[in-house]
Amino acid sequence: MKTPKSTILDYLDWRGDLSFEIDSINEVDCLVFATLSYMNMEKAEFVQTANLASAPTLHQVYSSVKNTKCFGSMFLPLFEKCALSSRFRNTKVMFYKSIVDIEKQTQFSAVTFVLESGEMIVTFRGTDDSLVGWQEDFNMAVGTIPGHKYARRYICDIAEAIPKKPMYVVGHSKGGNLAVWSAAHLYDIYFDRIVKVYDFDGPGFYGDFIESEEYKRIVSKTTKYVVDSSIIGMLLSSATPQEVVESTKHISMLQHMTTTWAVVGTKLCRMRSRSNRGLNSQAIVEELIESLSFDERKQFTRLVSDVVESSNIKTFSELKSIEAIPKIFDMIKNSAVTEEDKKLVQTIVRRFASIVKNNTLSKTGLDALASGKQLLHRK
Repeated sequence: MKTPKSTILDYLDWRGDLSFEIDSINEVDCLVFATLSYMNMEKAEFVQTANLASAPTLHQVYSSVKNTKCFGSMFLPLFEKCALSSRFRNTKVMFYKSIVDIEKQTQFSAVTFVLESGEMIVTFRGTDDSLVGWQEDFNMAVGTIPGHKYARRYICDIAEAIPKKPMYVVGHSKGGNLAVWSAAHLYDIYFDRIVKVYDFDGPGFYGDFIESEEYKRIVSKTTKYVVDSSIIGMLLSSATPQEVVESTKHISMLQHMTTTWAVVGTKLCRMRSRSNRGLNSQAIVEELIESLSFDERKQFTRLVSDVVESSNIKTFSELKSIEAIPKIFDMIKNSAVTEEDKKLVQTIVRRFASIVKNNTLSKTGLDALASGKQLLHRK
């Protein structure tokens, strides 16, 4: 009989009474902060300030948002445990930013947590419930996104606002990608303050960025975590060594959720390598994306944007409702779907079916994937 795995919620029950002064910050704490960034904190007084003296504590922010109904409210039990714990309650919360720009197809959010010691945890949110956020994710497959520029400006501004203090830069999913990008592009005068970058199951990068000097200088400070069967952290290119984390769930998308990640003491529970199932899922997605030319990626990205923009649906919650079904059909019908677009979709569906049918990984294929071979870094 397998021993039940602990999660970050259990970690807070076990470790919540120890202050950061007694037991210093660790990777599990950083995963907790990355998860808290999904909360909508707009209603909390002074949370947007860049002045540390006037910034509210985590406990004060929780009191302001505990009745909030939004995408991030699924993490309220975690937020409550943090707010009531000796370890997290007095952490300052500041410089909260949330930008949704439909015209630029971007959804960006970041917040900075400051420990009583002055250590900073600069945290970038992943994709939320907005469709525009998912549009932006598609755009990452063909180049940089506006969120990268927002992230760079954010980290430079907060580094200037709080001088000399050590910085941890963290993010989950798309937030992990933004954490790496922003840290790599931090002004030289602040760069040495970065202690660690934690990329929690974030996608990689398209294009020449991983060959740049900016990326190379941040790799040694970065730890990238991927979950066994989650494919998001394996998308696109990355030269950062990967730590495979075990999850308490078997379904791929549930594994991507940080509240399912297995914790042992003050560490995330590592696996020696991804399981055959995880490697197989990775191979299918990589082969499908690799089969698409740069022009096909751009065309498909544009098609997704056109379809979404032709509807009045703004969030995935709306899209999943029964009432949305007629809207979805109208959305496709009213969008500028050309015959060429239809042929591309048919081609992608056929390729995917063929890849799934024919994908039987050989030992050579397993070894290649396990060693981190990257297949997507070419146009």
